[in-house]
Amino acid sequence: MSMTRRMFVFGGAAIGGGLALGVIGLGTHLAVHDRLAVQREGNGKDTLLNLWLRVNQDNTVTLLSPHTEMGQGAGTGLTQIVADELDLNWDQIKLELAPPSTEFSNGGVFEGFIGEMIGKAPKWAEHIASNAFNRLADVLNMQMTGGSASIRFTGWNIMREAAAAARQMLINAAIDKHSASANTSTDSGFVVDGDNRWSYGELVEHAATLAVPEDYVLRSPSDRKFIGKAMPRHDLPDKVFLKTQYGIDRYVDGMRYAAIAHSGVFGADVASIDNLDEIIAMRGVLAVEKMGLSVAVIADNPWRAEKAVKALKITAASHENSDISSASIESFQRQSLQGELSDAHAVGDVTSVQDGTGETIEAEFWVPYLAHATMEPMNASAWMEGNKLHVAAGVQNPLYVRAHAAKIADMDIENVVFHAHSMGGGFGRRVGFSMSEDNPIMWIDEVVTLVKKYQFPIKLTWSREADTRQDVYRPAILANFSAQLDENGKPSYWKSASYGSEGGAPAAMTPYNIGNVQVQFANHPSPIPVGFWRSVENSQHAFFNESFIDILAEKAQTDPIAYRLSLLNKDDDHAKCLTEVAKLCNWQHGVSDDGKAMGVAVQKSFGTMVATVAEVSLQNNKARVHRVWVVTDSGVVVNPDSATAQIEGGIMFGLTAALYGRCDIENGGVKQSNFHDYPIVKMTEAPIVKVKLLQSDNIPGGFGEVGVPTIAPAVANALAVLGKRLTRLPINA
Repeated sequence: MSMTRRMFVFGGAAIGGGLALGVIGLGTHLAVHDRLAVQREGNGKDTLLNLWLRVNQDNTVTLLSPHTEMGQGAGTGLTQIVADELDLNWDQIKLELAPPSTEFSNGGVFEGFIGEMIGKAPKWAEHIASNAFNRLADVLNMQMTGGSASIRFTGWNIMREAAAAARQMLINAAIDKHSASANTSTDSGFVVDGDNRWSYGELVEHAATLAVPEDYVLRSPSDRKFIGKAMPRHDLPDKVFLKTQYGIDRYVDGMRYAAIAHSGVFGADVASIDNLDEIIAMRGVLAVEKMGLSVAVIADNPWRAEKAVKALKITAASHENSDISSASIESFQRQSLQGELSDAHAVGDVTSVQDGTGETIEAEFWVPYLAHATMEPMNASAWMEGNKLHVAAGVQNPLYVRAHAAKIADMDIENVVFHAHSMGGGFGRRVGFSMSEDNPIMWIDEVVTLVKKYQFPIKLTWSREADTRQDVYRPAILANFSAQLDENGKPSYWKSASYGSEGGAPAAMTPYNIGNVQVQFANHPSPIPVGFWRSVENSQHAFFNESFIDILAEKAQTDPIAYRLSLLNKDDDHAKCLTEVAKLCNWQHGVSDDGKAMGVAVQKSFGTMVATVAEVSLQNNKARVHRVWVVTDSGVVVNPDSATAQIEGGIMFGLTAALYGRCDIENGGVKQSNFHDYPIVKMTEAPIVKVKLLQSDNIPGGFGEVGVPTIAPAVANALAVLGKRLTRLPINA
């Protein structure tokens, strides 16, 4: 919807003149924006009754979800929310992925994250603010799945409200069309007025002509049939019976296959292919294409393409990154932390108490770069049909990738068709944009470029080695901590400095009641491509903060849970979860008769508080984690089974990183290549995990990310009880 002259003049007239006219004009532009009309137009011939909701004449409801499936099961939770608020039976609701178009961009994610930071807009400005976020999502082509946002933002804040308004619209339709009484209600997909019953399907066409009401009422928790229950996941049967189609499964007649090799130095182009004639002569090879940072080999089947790529002899162009290593990066970060720092958070005055008489405790922490290591490596298929480019892949942001593919192909977005598939893992790897300027979806560029040139269908697949060595990594971070204990063993100040802009995030702030706190950070452009990794900055800073508070408890000769509780208010969510997890695990501080010890950590992230205890032993001087107990406090839990599964999965993901995860930089590239040198926790070493979900009437918190941050510090803190205090990851290096 474009800004018209009439709208601009009307908006400016209220104040008149100068900059205010432009601002008010924008406000009017946002105020009159009809998001529902835009979605209805984008939905074609079918009528949407309200945002994301299509009521069908057969009395079923289709929920158009902007969130893709990568194993998290959020779609089931979204349908639970809508089914309860719209008053449906479970078999009446269907889930469908929204098309990757601007009509179905999702500003609710932006609105949720900004709302968490600065609070909700005032009542009079809610509509304008919401439209502003929708407009921003349009401009940035955002249809993102990530940040534990599906349920807590899109579902709870947007779809629940839309479903409540839709239910009222159907009641209003019965009143308007059939003269139903003011006492009209709903019952499992029907509008009911005494002995009269009209299905939603009968009323939808008339309801769609009515205005969206502002006086709708959200249903009482006592009326809920699905929220809070372990409803079966929509995606499970197809996965069990092998019907789910992942991006790597896509096939088009006449398809050829491409494999990729990169230069081996971040940022460096491929200067030469030293055995080009040999590769072209290999069986099945159709073409070899030098593509800047990489070389693609196209062949008549995937194995021949990959075999040829493995035989490539490549020379990288000279580049400033050619000599960088993990050691040089760590040295640079250490030097940076001794220079000028930016302030992220301050309480009291650390300087005034630093020269006190108490004992000063200092610690340095280091965490390495980490790859995402999704089970399904990066892949995409592309083909031409007339003047239309088709692209098929599993991504966390279909609309963004569609727009990006159009840009690479130099085509109008209307001529690009994107087919979104399920993903064999995402963890931020498939978001589409990153924390650095590097391109995190290079494989999309590559397949589009190849298809535009060769015109036949191509499936491009990165090998595990290519994926591991050309990821957008969780940043490596160095951090320095210091504190001074008073005569009661409590910190009189807490000071930290870490590398990276994550230092300014809430994850870096200590939750403990300390009178003087200073949190600082240093930041410079990264020579290594970095991106969003499951739980983002929480995975580093929980390790730093919770390890350091444990060191202070050790110096104070105090039980680590008791020490934490002494620095928290009794009604604090941290304290509540710590108390509950201590009960759940029958907390024992010290070494048991069988040589095991417990460690604890707590962290709030993505709206959910998590306290974790890990039981650990040392076997051949390596950590072995036997049991893990987790207590969460996340407000309303929409689907307890899915929530528990996400916590369990997060624990295993975080434990893999804690025990083994590291990407070492040598000669400008990553040394590790596959699971033999980037191992994951195997079933034989997986601990028993017990999860307790605390519930309340507060808005839902997230679950996809929140199991990760606390496991590394909990394991490290248990090892300290066994006499092995580690301040560097991975633990089993």
